[in-house]
Amino acid sequence: MAAQSQRRGGRGSGRGAPVGEDFRTVEPAPLMLLRGPEDYVASRAVDRIRSALRERTPDLEYTRLDAAQAAAGELPTLASPSLFGEDRLIVVEDLAQTTDALLNDALAFLEDSSEGVTVVFRHTGGNRGKKLLDALTGRAVVVDCAAVKSDAEKMDFLRREIRAAGRDMRPDAARALLAAAGGTLSDLGGALRQLLRDVPGEITEEHVDTYHGGRVEATAFKVADAAFEGRADAAVRLYRHALATGVSPIWVTAALARKGRQIAALSDHRGSPDSLAAVLGAPPWQLRQAAETARRWQPQRAAGALEAVARADAEAKGASRTPEFAVERALGVVAAAAGR
Repeated sequence: MAAQSQRRGGRGSGRGAPVGEDFRTVEPAPLMLLRGPEDYVASRAVDRIRSALRERTPDLEYTRLDAAQAAAGELPTLASPSLFGEDRLIVVEDLAQTTDALLNDALAFLEDSSEGVTVVFRHTGGNRGKKLLDALTGRAVVVDCAAVKSDAEKMDFLRREIRAAGRDMRPDAARALLAAAGGTLSDLGGALRQLLRDVPGEITEEHVDTYHGGRVEATAFKVADAAFEGRADAAVRLYRHALATGVSPIWVTAALARKGRQIAALSDHRGSPDSLAAVLGAPPWQLRQAAETARRWQPQRAAGALEAVARADAEAKGASRTPEFAVERALGVVAAAAGR
């Protein structure tokens, strides 16, 4: 155990760890900080850290702790030696909304070495938890989770992903993929990973079009994704464009219902998204992508959103004289219910 702890790096060595490490290559360390609001990058980093630790210790204990709801003593209890001595991975989420109790426990934990424990703190931004962030400086390995918003940043993300996978993708294919699935980094990353998995050799524009372009459902799903991510203006803009290009309101409500069922199931699910694939009739990659959004939803809000979608679907199918407006109204209800 001691040798393993040394291999993962010492705590309080006085030497600052590299700042802003790439989520694709970062290695586990006793203290880690995911800094920035990009959920997709943070999720990928956690997956890599957990996989690396499980290769070393298959019986790894893995726990997620919500800093916004943590009670006093919860973190030290989770980090305390277990009965059978298993190594532990604790991911402390939402430091930007941390309770004072968790903040005090975390600060005390930094001064009390725990053998075989990896703690990953997640901070999306803001001043809350700054004292802990300052204390982590020079002690924790920091993973850069900065927001990726512009098309240039998303294109750079694509290039890095392709390079890391040791694959080739034509420039026109990258541009086509960005146009088809570049609404969020989660969309883009999920679409690219599907192509990398399913397409051998160089990825071309034809491959992108086959999987993600030129389909009515692709346009409708962009509307649904924007609504369930809380981007009301984007959802309405995409919806009106869809109507102008011949997409029926009924296709949009179908996409909303499908996305809503996924979000509702995932918001109340504690296992892997893949385990729901057969139940929901969805590809595992699609549920992994939806899981990023589901983290911002509570089951009760998801149920309410589905009710709004069901009403809009009925109105779109004849219960209303203005089906286009009924669906647009539902988009606003869904987006307003999305968590932040």
